[in-house]
Amino acid sequence: ATFYINDNPITGNSFQSAEPGTYEVYATYDVDGELTSSEVREFSIYIPRRYLMLEDYTGTWCGYCPGVIEAIDRVVDETEFINVVAIHKTSYSFEDPMHFDDLPILESEFDVQGFPSARLNRSEKWIKPYPHEQAMVYPGQETDNSIKINSKLHGDNLTIDIDLIFENGSEAGDKLVVYLTENGILHDQINYYNEDPDSPYYGAGNPIPNFEHNNVLRESLTHVLGDEIPSLDAFEKHRFNYELNLDPEFNKDALNIVVMLVKNDNSAKNSRSSKVGTTADFN
Repeated sequence: ATFYINDNPITGNSFQSAEPGTYEVYATYDVDGELTSSEVREFSIYIPRRYLMLEDYTGTWCGYCPGVIEAIDRVVDETEFINVVAIHKTSYSFEDPMHFDDLPILESEFDVQGFPSARLNRSEKWIKPYPHEQAMVYPGQETDNSIKINSKLHGDNLTIDIDLIFENGSEAGDKLVVYLTENGILHDQINYYNEDPDSPYYGAGNPIPNFEHNNVLRESLTHVLGDEIPSLDAFEKHRFNYELNLDPEFNKDALNIVVMLVKNDNSAKNSRSSKVGTTADFN
């Protein structure tokens, strides 16, 4: 048989391309002296990219926390290859209604000793002044793994399918973390930048009334440090299924799924996010 890719004949029966996109393939072959063509099929080529995982340890009582948000916004403005999770904490004297109950596990594992704190790919400290060039090392790098997310909402019931695939197979100790986050939560925010003319929060008030909190961690559908994944061969796709009954206080239109692929040492090797009710295909 002779194989054709986008109507161009190729040598042999294998094809590779550095150009991502959708391709068509068919074959022609001889049957009793008559040239016959197979059905045309489509296939896709993609080059997996690495998404920076940026975790912001924050609180509504934390007056310097808006400074981290400012730095995160600069990175988000520059690259699409980033996922952000804001992990809130209640202080001893100031309740935060977005407090995440499993926070102590994360604080212990990633040496979070004060607020604000930020981590790149879970374990790398991003310390004030939150260097832009440090965060921009990772977004968009070519990588050997890819994540797909598909979620559906039926009333308060959320179902999530997550597919993983590795070009060279998984590594021992690889784990999966699955988070549910919410955007657009309005709550007053203490602001120590109110009198700093170099800050975007200058003159915004202290506290800032009805400050919009985004990427707020609401639920973890796995252990916060990840659930171990089975050993996977090269190009072997594996699906994980999750189900959650949503808290009725959550705004369903503002929810996102954030998925992290983490190593045995709990550092993130890739991440992916998707708005609830939509599909984020292999990146």
